[in-house]
Amino acid sequence: MSHAPDAVNAAFQIDETAESKGWRARITKLAAASGSPKRTAAGFALGVFLSFSPFFGFQIVVGVGAALALRLSKTAVLLGLCANLPWLIVPWYTLTTAAGALVWRVPIPSGLSAQVRQLFELPVYRAAFWQHAVDLAGPFLWCFIIGSTAGALLMGAAAYVAASAILAPAQAASRES
Repeated sequence: MSHAPDAVNAAFQIDETAESKGWRARITKLAAASGSPKRTAAGFALGVFLSFSPFFGFQIVVGVGAALALRLSKTAVLLGLCANLPWLIVPWYTLTTAAGALVWRVPIPSGLSAQVRQLFELPVYRAAFWQHAVDLAGPFLWCFIIGSTAGALLMGAAAYVAASAILAPAQAASRES
């Protein structure tokens, strides 16, 4: 009976070296499964670009279609599509839209936050809400598209560089084994 708690504790202990070997093994497996590290990195970078692009809702379809057309790793593209997490979406699009507004020289009204609060006081199911939303967001449409596309290009380029740096040694290690 005294051994049961020890067995339970042993079952739930986390072995950090085993966990890190698991990630290394997964990266090595991904590197070995695809043709070249550069093509896998390109697939990952495409997924990251799409996940941060302004065309949310279409990323998965476009990503898988592009992976098939360009013969990139579908797994790497799908991993890249997971880069933009839900809690990053609002700050990301806010910052990139503001950057787009700077580039396009679209003035940001001083009372914008008060106008947004007024918007959310209206019922979403009423036409007045949607009309007010269009009036607020309309001037920023191109700022949103240009800003988030430029930011997505930067994120995709950084993802390519990082993935290439990780996958090339991993593929070399998988060839040695």
